[in-house]
Amino acid sequence: MNKFPYFSRSYLMLIALGGLLVLTSCKELAQSNIPPAVEEVSAPSGFDPGMELTSKYLFCPIIPNTSPFIPAGPYDEDLGDCTLRGKSTEIEAWLTVLEQIAASCQANREPNWTAALAARDYLDSKIDELEVTEVVETITPQPRDEDDIYMDTVEESDESCPTYPAPEADHSDNGEFPPDTHHYTNWLMSIGENVGKYCTMIDEIVKPLWQACDKINFYQDCQEPNAEVYHAIIESMMNAAQANYDYTDFFYTHTLQTTGWGNFRLAFNETSIDCPLDPQAPNTKFAFLMNTFCRRGPSSEYEKVATFLEGQGVQIDGKNQSEPRWWWVLIPDSSEHCWVSDSTGSAAGFLEDLEIVAAPPLSIIPACSKDLGESACLAAGGTWVKKDVPGGIYCDCK
Repeated sequence: MNKFPYFSRSYLMLIALGGLLVLTSCKELAQSNIPPAVEEVSAPSGFDPGMELTSKYLFCPIIPNTSPFIPAGPYDEDLGDCTLRGKSTEIEAWLTVLEQIAASCQANREPNWTAALAARDYLDSKIDELEVTEVVETITPQPRDEDDIYMDTVEESDESCPTYPAPEADHSDNGEFPPDTHHYTNWLMSIGENVGKYCTMIDEIVKPLWQACDKINFYQDCQEPNAEVYHAIIESMMNAAQANYDYTDFFYTHTLQTTGWGNFRLAFNETSIDCPLDPQAPNTKFAFLMNTFCRRGPSSEYEKVATFLEGQGVQIDGKNQSEPRWWWVLIPDSSEHCWVSDSTGSAAGFLEDLEIVAAPPLSIIPACSKDLGESACLAAGGTWVKKDVPGGIYCDCK
């Protein structure tokens, strides 16, 4: 009945739709055969996707940047070796951290070298694929970024290709021999700096291949591609990468392990550092951890002559002969001294170099006060009170 004509119409519509799709596909296929303005070729499997090839330029290998954090060392760059007295434990802990950082960077050495080899092979394989176009006139390239490391200044009328500057190797030494007052300090500083330098060198093993790639792209701007020259550039810079790779091994074993922390540990002796207490040397300080009386002598039996508050700091100019330790400190804004107990705060500086100061005699009877020790309290006419309550031990001067 009406089903057949409907089926016929549907069938004809399907045929028409199919024909339209075929025409569209052919049109798209024809368009796809038109060479694109920039042809991108995928990088080989497992390689850095940043390295691709366009119709004119090579995409250059990426230089990694691990930039490890180098912690501050236990030294004072301005004050020098005297500040290292008493810091053997801190120095050893710091050197151990530097060893760990250097070892983590060393672990990247072989992978980065493998990446350099892969970059060399990949660049070589793409040189012959560069699009060769007839150069009508010489083009003077413009600087590509603010660093302008690519070329010398070229006059506008100069039609020749400017010279791509050769990279300079940075294998500098550790500088001049430091003065006696900063010998160990400068040594420690150089160890920290060299660990950072070593990690940078590891990152830049592949850098010569980047430079070769950039140099090829640079000359692409002003001359017709020359595969033979470009291969020679890559080979030359691969030799530089090999030299960098070899030097990192020498730098680690010699500059870091041997002349660095190895020899430092053998040579460092904090007791051999000459640190006279002079105006140029940093003061030895005592910081109070509580409100404290400063006394006429190194004992609580002496009368108090000054009061210091928690958080206050004073200069230490001497110490008593034996334990318990008392410090002979300068009363601020005066030329007078008094004694404070080591238990009331924290001392820092060249403590072993301090003068031994004799205790004054106790023949002078102190004025009676609540804070006197037992013998001084009795000598002053007070009564030594002991009660089983907080603050129950004191001198009663009634």
